[in-house]
Amino acid sequence: MAMEKAGNTQTSSKKGPVPKSKEKKKKAAGGSSGSTLFIVLAALGALVAVGAYLHQAGHLQRGLAALQTDATPSRASESSGNNEPADDLKSSSAETAKNAKPKDAKPKNKKPARILQHSVGAKEPDYAIRQEIRAADRLLTKKKHQEALVEFRRLLKTTPGSIRAKYGEAVALNAVAEAQRSNDIVQESIRAYEAVCRWSGGRQSVRVAGCIGMSGRMSFMGNSRGAIKVLDSVLSDFNDQVKLLEEIGLQSLIGGKNDRAKSSLTRLLELDPENGFGLGHLGFVYKMELRYEKAVPLMYAGLKGNDDRSRESRFYYHLGDALQRLNRSDEAYKVYEEGAQSGNFNSMYQRSTYNANDLKAQPWWTPEETPYAKDIKRIEKHWKTIRDEGLAVYNHNKGGFDKEEENLRKEGDWGQFTLFQQGKLNEASCRKVPKTCKLMKTIKEAAGCKRGQVKYSVMQPGTVVWPHCGPTNCRLRFHLGLVVPDDVYIRCGNETRTWYEGKTIVFDDSFEHEVWHHGKSFRMVFIMDFWHPDLSERQKHELS
Repeated sequence: MAMEKAGNTQTSSKKGPVPKSKEKKKKAAGGSSGSTLFIVLAALGALVAVGAYLHQAGHLQRGLAALQTDATPSRASESSGNNEPADDLKSSSAETAKNAKPKDAKPKNKKPARILQHSVGAKEPDYAIRQEIRAADRLLTKKKHQEALVEFRRLLKTTPGSIRAKYGEAVALNAVAEAQRSNDIVQESIRAYEAVCRWSGGRQSVRVAGCIGMSGRMSFMGNSRGAIKVLDSVLSDFNDQVKLLEEIGLQSLIGGKNDRAKSSLTRLLELDPENGFGLGHLGFVYKMELRYEKAVPLMYAGLKGNDDRSRESRFYYHLGDALQRLNRSDEAYKVYEEGAQSGNFNSMYQRSTYNANDLKAQPWWTPEETPYAKDIKRIEKHWKTIRDEGLAVYNHNKGGFDKEEENLRKEGDWGQFTLFQQGKLNEASCRKVPKTCKLMKTIKEAAGCKRGQVKYSVMQPGTVVWPHCGPTNCRLRFHLGLVVPDDVYIRCGNETRTWYEGKTIVFDDSFEHEVWHHGKSFRMVFIMDFWHPDLSERQKHELS
């Protein structure tokens, strides 16, 4: 692959209620005065917390996916900023809002479906109102959420013993919460789901759905630990229920209880050896443990199974990654190609999972191809100041640079010193490099990029980084060379380049890239993520 000198010509989503993540809290622009704090995020126009539970059985319209809690991004690496494996799994539930397809993406199947299908005995309260329940369900599938809520509440007044009407009320409340972006209504839906979950003598299939709905909404509100407790409290009643074990495994992973997740998923597969969800997620657990030989066959089985939840982009991504680390690269790229053909990736090489539609996609850019060329010239003009402040921090205390923690290193060592993370200033860091921070504060498209970072990166000799992709196509990554020895290289797509001191290179890190440091002294670069130039102001706002 040819290496070029830096600087040469180089070859939406709907909004929903907002999880209480630790990283991002701001007041909603508008809404009722009684609303809680919101995080403005790009979220799928989803309907129910139990979407994951109901999706496999086809009980919900396939276009209606579950909203879950906004993932806490891990400390991002120099070359990617991708999530750690544990965080990445959260997108199975906790990051659905960010991972959701843009708002103009078409649902896989528009055919209406009932919210919860079941047989009803003639003596059950639900039997007498079964046709009215189905009519209310149809209102939900038509997204007439408020009308559905009114109808389910009417049914509860006439037939208070109907567990199915109570479940419908919970589903409708959650849909209204999404439409109004109201965490208060989410809490109301949690209470309704809890009533279903703990319904005395209620039909087990509906109770299980209520328990899963309750735990999902609690997780959405940032209480994954409480969600697991809810599931634990009813497990003795439903210890042979596959769906509960699926949810316990998922919520355990979200809550960082990987051993518990493994035991639940193992028990799940004892009951249902062909369960695609269990196969894929247990493989994922082994991947997190770096047990690639055990992970690969399980994730393969998950992809080949009958559960769409184990055929999502993250499973193609991590299966391919595990194969690459086992030196089975040809096999890995076949998996990536399959992922692209199935619509999970933009291409075999552009494998980001948090994407906006219709953005220009190419591995390498020049500053002149972006609206940021003047900003880059200003930064390059002050590159020595940026370098000297970075060196002062590095030389004074090498521990001030955080080590890469995403398991992206094949070998070696590199660290970073972060100034802005997801648009938020790190005041302690900026006090150590005041001139650099003062300059970057004036460049809003980088300092305010909620899908990126601004940071120093130091890489030691002998470091090799695995091929990988960043998490989103919504940004471009700019590297300013500060200290650049010989024999250091970066490949993005099919081109390999290097850095030059005082000069900036630009690449789209949603494309596969890797780094080699074969030099004899450390390499330091200054990394700036800018919003992708094709994003509208509205999209940037939604993505924030």
